[in-house]
Amino acid sequence: MDGIQALREIKKGNIEPVYLLGGTNAFIKERIMEELKKKILEEEMNSFNLDTYQGNKQSLGEILSRAETPPVLSRKRMVIVKEVPYFKEEINEKDTEKLINYLENPSPSTCLVLVTDKIDKRKKTTKKLFLKKWVIECNPVKESDLKKWINQKLRQEKKEIKENALELLVKLVGNDLHQMENEISKLCTYLGEDKVLTEDTVRALVSASSLEVSIFSLVDNIGKKNKKEALVQLHSILKQNEPPLKILTMIGRQFRLLIQVKKHLESTKTKRELSSDMKLPAFVVNKLADQAEKFTQEELHKALIRTHETDIKIKTGILEPHFSLELLIAALM
Repeated sequence: MDGIQALREIKKGNIEPVYLLGGTNAFIKERIMEELKKKILEEEMNSFNLDTYQGNKQSLGEILSRAETPPVLSRKRMVIVKEVPYFKEEINEKDTEKLINYLENPSPSTCLVLVTDKIDKRKKTTKKLFLKKWVIECNPVKESDLKKWINQKLRQEKKEIKENALELLVKLVGNDLHQMENEISKLCTYLGEDKVLTEDTVRALVSASSLEVSIFSLVDNIGKKNKKEALVQLHSILKQNEPPLKILTMIGRQFRLLIQVKKHLESTKTKRELSSDMKLPAFVVNKLADQAEKFTQEELHKALIRTHETDIKIKTGILEPHFSLELLIAALM
């Protein structure tokens, strides 16, 4: 069974007592484990009934002993074992026998999840799991499955995508599902109330710097006075190893664009004229106009001044860069 099929089955509530997650698609593995947690564990008892081990460091005996331990005040226990060596390396006969015995008669109150990157299909333990259909092969997603997955994600957000835009999105991002999920999230944030993703939107936002879209989302949260989400967005950008001064420059640029858009829209200029004057696509101007409505002119000018002040404090060493960005976001609320 492949990863996407397994996710469908788990969401239906069809839970097996043992899973072997093999392959290099870390995103699918994480999604399967998260979905299993949702289905199996009772939130208030998570700390008692969820155990995670490193299989290359923990003894098999200890892991199986935990798997055979009844759950605490719940129906189910979940045991996750990462980097398991039992299905790709030689292990002693005693451990092989222990594992085979458990697979023959697994605990009905435990879901044992074994995670590895490679699977040797010749091994007795692996053959046993394949026979019981407990192996999930988490390999890179095929293009046809990837397109279905993208459409499903967009439907969840009540959006749709044109076929040529879908082709371009797949071409630009590839089959890295983690990156694709981030891009879809950013695109949906940028669309706002609009429903349809076009080729122009994808080309402008995905082939352009993903940092630019993240900054738009960050400023959008500032305008909504949503401090928590703005700080989460900032930390997400910082995790991408973007230089703080580059982030600050992009924030400043966004506020300058908003000042320009708000000023012209308060005059008699149409959005089409503004698009021509600013040399920006019409849909970008529309998004800037929507975002500008969340701020007064005074707030925008103050934000730009604070951005310049933060730039000076970073460059002169008065403040540590990451901390100064956090202070800036907090001050703009």
